Amino acid sequence: MWNLNWRINLSYLTAICLLLPGNVLAAPLTQDNIIAIDWHEGNKQFEGASRSYSYAAAYISWPSEQMGAWVDSNMLFLGKHPFARQQINHVQKNQLVNWQVTTLVKSIAGSGQPTIDILLQGIESTGTTNFHSKESDNNKAPTLIITTSAGNTLKTIALMDSFLDSSTVRSLGESKNLKVGSQNVGLLRFDMPKLALNEHIEAAELQLIVKKQYGASDIGVFWLAQQRQPVSVLTDFTDKKIIFTEDFSSRNWEDKWSILDRRSRVERVAAPNRPEDYALKVEFNPEQNLALNLVLLLKSLLAEEPEALYFQYDLFLADNWRATKGGGKFPGLAGTYNRAGWGGRSADGTNGWSARGQFGDTVSSDDKFNNSTPLGFYSYYPDNGQNHGATMYWNLSRDPIAPGKWYRITQYVKLNTPTKQDGVLKAWINQQQVFEQTNIRFRDTDQLKIERLWLNFYHGGTAKPIKQMELYIDNIILATE
Repeated sequence: MWNLNWRINLSYLTAICLLLPGNVLAAPLTQDNIIAIDWHEGNKQFEGASRSYSYAAAYISWPSEQMGAWVDSNMLFLGKHPFARQQINHVQKNQLVNWQVTTLVKSIAGSGQPTIDILLQGIESTGTTNFHSKESDNNKAPTLIITTSAGNTLKTIALMDSFLDSSTVRSLGESKNLKVGSQNVGLLRFDMPKLALNEHIEAAELQLIVKKQYGASDIGVFWLAQQRQPVSVLTDFTDKKIIFTEDFSSRNWEDKWSILDRRSRVERVAAPNRPEDYALKVEFNPEQNLALNLVLLLKSLLAEEPEALYFQYDLFLADNWRATKGGGKFPGLAGTYNRAGWGGRSADGTNGWSARGQFGDTVSSDDKFNNSTPLGFYSYYPDNGQNHGATMYWNLSRDPIAPGKWYRITQYVKLNTPTKQDGVLKAWINQQQVFEQTNIRFRDTDQLKIERLWLNFYHGGTAKPIKQMELYIDNIILATE
């Protein structure tokens, strides 16, 4: 099945210009400008690296349209010159293949990264080599041998190994095979050795054992890493730009809003970890999908509905928060006009649009993403490729959303010039930008504007929560440009 999230994410990555070939490849990167990729091999509980994502469960995309990401021996992002290469042809089963990777391992050690991450890929060859993975046989697992200046030989097997396959959207980290070739990219992670004071790396060799060979391969070794990107920081809104605020300090907070669905499960309470403040507690319950449906019609604030707007709110997930079964909807801006943009009512450019938030399944892992919940946009617009909304996840590598902590979420919508693909969606977490797409066609008529702020907390789809769980919201702001 075609993975729509893959297509949407690649569109986003092109828009945000995380990869600009004309600039990125112009000059070698310094070690300070090379950073680690958040990736995982995955397991039966969660999806890891795939052709689309470096970490599928957390919806962390590869930082370009390429399958994988790497730095070459010239310190160029997505460069073509491997640190080492081996031609493989007419090999025997269980034959050892090695690469001298001293320069690569020294470079990674000098960068201060905590692990040695390696990418293997075919170079101008059509063959494929099927190596043993660590899941196949521990005695035949990918191995890194490091010799130090103190005369020590350190031999370690891969902490994680996986391969990417252009023919599937699934992660393959549990496979007993490690395929590398024209359609497959291999990923390896090794522990960084702990050396004594004044001890340093003298030599390093990567060893893999062939399981089966198909044709002739020429396999290169690269640094699995990415180029550091500047972070766009959102400044605080000035009083002149703010058109609406809600901090739930008033017992009559409902009076400021246009519509409150009476099925909503909400309560004004003392804000967690903010004893002097109030917040709105929102309860998800197995009895129903809806937790809160609260609408502010913008014509109640402005003489004309706007075409560009910022929406900001604080979010706190309770300790019992655990999203499952595909996640659901969070707040956002919309122009549905009660015609289109929700519930399978597709947008055609004239009837409506929406850009609600989205939450995914809470991640269960063994790293910083454990117990975190992916966030993104869930947007109805004519070119999203389906009748329902398109999920467009944000890059939360810097600050995964976990229970027990307040996060400031800011979303921005700028509607397109009618019929043109120049509409904008942006998002920030704690003032740091995590998403941008600038080529969206929301509308074909200027009769569609930003009609409403839509505080929609909804589980599903159709699946209800498996248990009761809560979150809190506070400090809602609407601001103009």
